[in-house]
Amino acid sequence: MKIKKLFTVIFLFTVSILAQETGQTFLSLKDTGVEEFLQLHPEYDGRGTIIFILDTGVDIGVDGLVKTSAGDVKVIDVQDFTGEGDVLLFAADINEQDGKSFFVNKEKNYSVEANTSLMLKAANENYFIGAFPEKQLINSGSGSADLNGNGSTEDVYYLLAYQTQDDYWVVYFDLNGNKNLSDDKPLRTYKENYDAFTIENQKGLPPFTMALNIFPEEKKVSLFFDDGSHGTHCCGIAAGYNIGGSTLNGVAPGANVIGLKIGHNNFPGGATVTESMKKAYLYADKISKERKEPCIVSMSFGIGSEIEGRSDMEMFLAELLKTNPYLYVSTSNGNNGPGLSSTGLPSSSNFVFSSGAVLTTEVGRDNYGTTFDKNIILYFSSRGGEVSKPDVVSPGACTSTVPNFSGGDKFWGTSMACPYSSGVMSLLLSAAQKEFPGIKIPSQLLFKIIREGAVKREEYSVLDQGAGYINVVNAYSLLQKYLKNDEQNKFETYTITSFATTQPDNKSQNLYIRDGSYLTGDEIFSFTVRRNNFLNADKFYRVYNLKSDSDWLVLVQKKTYIRNSQPSIVNIKFDKSKMTKPGVYTARITAFRDDASGTPEFTMLATVIVPEEFNSQNKYSLNWKNQNVNIGMVNRYFINIPAGQNSLHIKLNRNAKDYARIRYRLYDQSGIAQYLSPTMYSVNSDEVIESYHYDLTPGVYELIAEGLFNSSASTNYDLSTELFSIQTSGDEVISEKQNGIVVSNLFNEVRNYNLSGEMLGYKKSYSINLNGSGTYKTPFTLRKGEQSRDFNLFLSKEDFNKVTDFSMVIYDEEGIAISKDGLSFSTGSVSVQNSQDKDSVNYVLEIIPAFTNSSGSMSINVDEVTNFVEAVSVDVKSNKNNSVTLFPNSSKTINCNFTKPGNEIPASTQIFGKIYFKSPASAKTEYELPVYFTF
Repeated sequence: MKIKKLFTVIFLFTVSILAQETGQTFLSLKDTGVEEFLQLHPEYDGRGTIIFILDTGVDIGVDGLVKTSAGDVKVIDVQDFTGEGDVLLFAADINEQDGKSFFVNKEKNYSVEANTSLMLKAANENYFIGAFPEKQLINSGSGSADLNGNGSTEDVYYLLAYQTQDDYWVVYFDLNGNKNLSDDKPLRTYKENYDAFTIENQKGLPPFTMALNIFPEEKKVSLFFDDGSHGTHCCGIAAGYNIGGSTLNGVAPGANVIGLKIGHNNFPGGATVTESMKKAYLYADKISKERKEPCIVSMSFGIGSEIEGRSDMEMFLAELLKTNPYLYVSTSNGNNGPGLSSTGLPSSSNFVFSSGAVLTTEVGRDNYGTTFDKNIILYFSSRGGEVSKPDVVSPGACTSTVPNFSGGDKFWGTSMACPYSSGVMSLLLSAAQKEFPGIKIPSQLLFKIIREGAVKREEYSVLDQGAGYINVVNAYSLLQKYLKNDEQNKFETYTITSFATTQPDNKSQNLYIRDGSYLTGDEIFSFTVRRNNFLNADKFYRVYNLKSDSDWLVLVQKKTYIRNSQPSIVNIKFDKSKMTKPGVYTARITAFRDDASGTPEFTMLATVIVPEEFNSQNKYSLNWKNQNVNIGMVNRYFINIPAGQNSLHIKLNRNAKDYARIRYRLYDQSGIAQYLSPTMYSVNSDEVIESYHYDLTPGVYELIAEGLFNSSASTNYDLSTELFSIQTSGDEVISEKQNGIVVSNLFNEVRNYNLSGEMLGYKKSYSINLNGSGTYKTPFTLRKGEQSRDFNLFLSKEDFNKVTDFSMVIYDEEGIAISKDGLSFSTGSVSVQNSQDKDSVNYVLEIIPAFTNSSGSMSINVDEVTNFVEAVSVDVKSNKNNSVTLFPNSSKTINCNFTKPGNEIPASTQIFGKIYFKSPASAKTEYELPVYFTF
């Protein structure tokens, strides 16, 4: 009997192992309900829907993106709105030489041979020739400029375009580069005939598959390809079928795909260019109105948001989606987390559905070799604040489709979570078409259903997870319920505004108070709720019951109502007795329909941060002892940085001999990342990580201790912060005659410092005015003795809101990009190091703002900083000593002795440097005072 029981246990254990091994784990479908849904409803796998992939392109030839689950062509249309693949066409003449026919354009020196008897008959004698040089891809992120793998990037591929007698246009493309079209087949605009092609590569597989579109009226052929990988990977997540020729599928393998290229891969990260994003949405809008299938836009693109919800792109989307409520837009929430108020644009828009990123246990185990008990929200996933984003969180790490040039197929990001949510939308809309034919579901109703079906995680707040973890089975049940109750004809949408201290006009979608230290509890705050008249009804009267999910937020009223266009005002107060501890307080108010259905109508979100304060009582230091952070989780500390400080010291220690895998991050009062520490990885040795941060703008900063996802255990640690204040009397410009600076210590601790100084280089500042008609290019030279040059750019928040990307590229004399970067927020930089052994090296800087609207314009402030190879020492003394003692609220004069550097200093520049205040005990620099030198 015992043996039989043991056999049963072993058998069940074996079955469990086999089930685990045969399940799909590299692209997780199980715990979101997708696997169960598709098993129950195999024909609701996205069939009858179209997913638009707005990205770096889509490789239409890789396994997984060729066919749908029903055997149809997967990708049915492709368009490039970046111009990266544009080939201009020029009139071609036919020349006969030695019995051979050549199509030529003498002005461009283009010539290609062709056997006209093998070609389709032309409608007339109007032929056009163009050339695609490999050098057009020399700065592509793919590194695939050598398309044929012959070791050269000098090859040119010619093409011939003309109208046939059957009234359609064709292109003959010299794919083997032999300057002879006789062995090439006619190609049509992709959506007409699904013509795809590759350039044969001598070293193996072609880097990517191409398609084309012919635009006779514009005299161009547009080549479509994904030389960025990102778009192809996202496409596989949303709709891949038999990825890599295996049984690995995306979320909606039956869906069709339209690839819209908005990212130019010659620019950093495949950045958008002026109007590329806008034009793609206009195209998707056009197709969605022309075709009967539900159309889902999946866009894993975006940048940081400076004024949440008010960018030009978000305003454009608001107008577009008001006129087309049946275009479903899914976006990534951004990778600027885990700090609060880090949701990007255009995901801050109320009109789109944004997703944060989850690392599932099986993907963590099988793709990254780490184990943890529960799915975790990935550290970089952007969090909410002024806006109610993300809407949900979805799996954001997986294996998926990639072009052949890509070195790996395991990506992660909210970029991956977005197409996952897009796939879920496809499944639900596919089901609705079968079960509720003829019923159109407004996008905002579908988003509401997915949010309400999400599974909330107790260990995360609404700012982290939105409504929760996406679940298609729950959403499907709600979809059936709502459509059976005719909810699509009862559904209303609302615009909500409240008080936000971080916004220019103190208004935002949510109540958001970054510094709640001043609150007494007697204040009354309000939400203004307006219906958007989605029902288009002149007569409207609806009553709502209000409920708060947190006891610290007190509702002044229990009910509210909206009559016609009259707004509703919902008043609240705070119970300060329940807000005694520093930290973040977040509450959600839900308004339920006051009828038998009790349908949730809208939500209002309130966030109040109670920071910890630096003051004389705690000697301007804050300490947290015996802290613990679990695997993949974060601990948040909010510190109020006062005026008068100019140096913040952060120090993290692990406790005793406990295991530690941890790092920390610092975010400013706007939710913008300022610093990421190195990782502490310690098993049995004492370790410390620390940093100093100078001249911080006063406000409430967020300090985050992060337990890494690949830790083997939780981490115990101590964290401390300390402020210093070394103030000067005015402008820090030092001359040989006026070489003294008065410094003082405003805080109440006596400070001793060793003094030193350096001249580091020279700087000039200027402004650039740009508009949507072009980019800015300027040559510059690094001379002997100059190590590097930095271009630091500063935009106003309002100007930054005009763009969908902002790229900066530095080219060498051959036109090769040697440095690329982009602005994630309104400030940023690009740099170049002078590593060549020459007296001088020439470069070109290009600045490429991607305006939402071509009519946009902006002013850019630039600090151009040149750094010396060798810093010039400056002798800094106080009372003839290289040290100083600063007593509280007293002043000392320090003097600088220096000589003019030997480097050639251009006119209209300033020599800059720093004076270092170092601790005598640790020899660490506690403050770096920026100064300028004149002669």
